[in-house]
Amino acid sequence: MSTQGTTWRTPTARWRENSERTAWIVLLTCFAIFVVLAIAIPTAGVYTLRYASVAQVARLEPTQGTVLLYDRPEDAEPVAITAQRDNIHEGARIVAADEATQATLALNSDLTTGDTLGSVQLYAGTDLTLQHLRRPVFDSSSEPFRTELVLNRGQARIFTNQSDSRAIEVTLHTPHGVILLAPGSYQVSVADDGTELTVRAGEATLSHVAGDELTTGAGQRAWLSANGDTGQAATPEINLVENGNFTPPVLDSWPSYQIAEASTTPGKVQFSEGEDGRQVAQFVRMGDEKLHTEVGIRQEVKKAVNVYDDLRIQLDVKTLFQSLPGAGSLNSEFPLRAEISYRDIYGKDLTWGHGFYYREPEEGEAYPPVADGTRVRQGQWFTYVSPNLIELLTAQGTRPAYIDSIRIYASGHNYQSMASEVYLLAE
Repeated sequence: MSTQGTTWRTPTARWRENSERTAWIVLLTCFAIFVVLAIAIPTAGVYTLRYASVAQVARLEPTQGTVLLYDRPEDAEPVAITAQRDNIHEGARIVAADEATQATLALNSDLTTGDTLGSVQLYAGTDLTLQHLRRPVFDSSSEPFRTELVLNRGQARIFTNQSDSRAIEVTLHTPHGVILLAPGSYQVSVADDGTELTVRAGEATLSHVAGDELTTGAGQRAWLSANGDTGQAATPEINLVENGNFTPPVLDSWPSYQIAEASTTPGKVQFSEGEDGRQVAQFVRMGDEKLHTEVGIRQEVKKAVNVYDDLRIQLDVKTLFQSLPGAGSLNSEFPLRAEISYRDIYGKDLTWGHGFYYREPEEGEAYPPVADGTRVRQGQWFTYVSPNLIELLTAQGTRPAYIDSIRIYASGHNYQSMASEVYLLAE
């Protein structure tokens, strides 16, 4: 084929012939890149300032028994934890297998105040994974502290508290759905047939894996069943105690009292926010005099219990110091004790109480054996749930008919202790 009279031009030559168009293309391309960068860079900066997060570590405190810790998801063998451990990282799996085991997992810490904003109380048979524990990198961020937990089985109590500077968002995953927890107090149980949540304080949103969603509040019990059902109802139990989580103002429902000789430094009660986000009552007496003192709080209950078949007291306790071992020489000088004043079916006024201590008598110290008391670990939270007092007191004498009052107190020479989440549950 002849190519005579045909001129071949390279691409470069063609661009040079239309340099004006080339200039406009280059100019518009540069402008487009400029616009994209002008939008993307500030947007990326704002996004980073708001959403960038960094992992935190949790603190694990075994209260009773031994906790098994899989420090990383790939761990095949667990580590037995019997004392406080401060470096629990994201992805750690915690198993409380022994029937006597209790442990506390302290969650997000506010860097401004150093306060712990939440905690999880673990009980026997519980398998929990700390999926995520995050805080914003920058103080200017409006994003909350974020905690993601996976409760595979067992029972746990979850406390979350609002920070003055930042909210906290706790998401709980179970085999049956997802639960979003607002600041409050919750009790959750996971079994093969479903997840059950009791809201003591706060509000929770439950989303079933099948798609159903519901929101429940204080005094409600909600569930996500394995067969796809969701539901909620008022808890079958009635709490006879007012403000058992010591939400301010406290003295209106829990007036305090002191017992001490005129020349003796008395004990005192302080209500404050505890180190793990819960509200606590703290009982303190540290003086030079080695004389008996007592300090406590008391609430008038004034409720008939004839119609109930089950009555239990539940509270969280922490003993920090006691100068007298055991329950002292009077067998009632505990660093912390709960007592119920009641009337039996014949109108007789009686009391029932249970104390908590950590120090046993040393060699050479002559003190009576502790009666009606539980030995706990010093400086660690312990959840006490009494036997059914209707059955217990009936077996010991006569059936209780009327609860007059409840008091929480410390006594002895010197002592430091805390109480939190006090309930008197009737059903």
